[in-house]
Amino acid sequence: ASFGPHATSSRAIFTLAFLLFIPTSLYWRRAFWFRASRGRSEGKFLVIVDSDLGPVFYRDYIKKQQHQSVQYLAADYSLLGRHVADEESPKISVEAVHLLPQLNTDNIAGYEAIILASRFSHLDGRVLKRLGEIHFEEMPVFLMSAFYESYWNKIPLELIGPAWPLEADFVLVQHSVFTTIKRLFDVLIAATALILVSPLMIAVALAIMLLEGRPVIYSQPRTGQHRESFTLFKFRSMKVGSDKGDKYTRPGDSRVSRLGYFLRKTRLDELPQLWNVVKGDMSMIGPRAEWVKLVHDYEQQIPHYHYRHLVRPGITGWAQVNYPYGASLEDAMQKFSYDLYYIRNFSIRLDAEVVLKTLHTMICGMGQ
Repeated sequence: ASFGPHATSSRAIFTLAFLLFIPTSLYWRRAFWFRASRGRSEGKFLVIVDSDLGPVFYRDYIKKQQHQSVQYLAADYSLLGRHVADEESPKISVEAVHLLPQLNTDNIAGYEAIILASRFSHLDGRVLKRLGEIHFEEMPVFLMSAFYESYWNKIPLELIGPAWPLEADFVLVQHSVFTTIKRLFDVLIAATALILVSPLMIAVALAIMLLEGRPVIYSQPRTGQHRESFTLFKFRSMKVGSDKGDKYTRPGDSRVSRLGYFLRKTRLDELPQLWNVVKGDMSMIGPRAEWVKLVHDYEQQIPHYHYRHLVRPGITGWAQVNYPYGASLEDAMQKFSYDLYYIRNFSIRLDAEVVLKTLHTMICGMGQ
């Protein structure tokens, strides 16, 4: 910048340019994303289904409210004329072995991708051969697990088995250095945050004491990494003795105090968890630290639920920012599928995305 006969530079000019770049770049990236999403909504998915995975895909597709339309193909002739899932789902009228050979560069343009929501054992060999040709020459073919990860950022529980952590593309083991770096940043960030927000924490504590009485801090046993239990600390947002009632906090729950409702909305009730991070019980980012009693129930009802404990639980996490507050077993299963995605794609990039989504959640007051 020049304010005289000579060109000059300063930290103020650089800082201003940097701060202007952030909202500008985010705006254009967001605009590009919406434009691209409108283009994607004009496409169509071809989904090859069987009686096992077809209903699972249909259930999640309906919940996601995907813009693209879907044409379902039968993995074998026994499914012709049957519904994909329940009576309200579409009927399957075409078999994959008959339609796929007809696809070519002339008539494939209207489709975005083919999704294989079927076991390999249920497919005709000719279907697998043609899918390989289409994938390499004309358009992408997704296995069901790959589609869930690419489009929905989760992993279907129905495809998880005992050997899941041993798969070749499991990032957590391959990047163990990140675990050390993550722990270092956790300590630095949590300790710094505790110092910076200590006046706010004192103000919250005084407000609870004056309006709700003692105790100010609520503690509860939670399950951490490797199933080790620890004591989690939060500012009390519910009436004393509320944990002896319903295991879930539901919308409009009368056990939540008026001040507690505000603390939950703004996430201020979670500030004492910074001490849990410093101690090593938790991380800044990871799966939600669940109550020990709930974990015991979930491990009895949700297959492979123990995979959640491969990493430290976090104050915020991928499941928390992608799925609303859960109050049922079905909600727990949905959040678990997001936790699996986080564990499998354990990385700095994913943590950064969680941070941005968490800030959006806090600013918009979407807490529970």
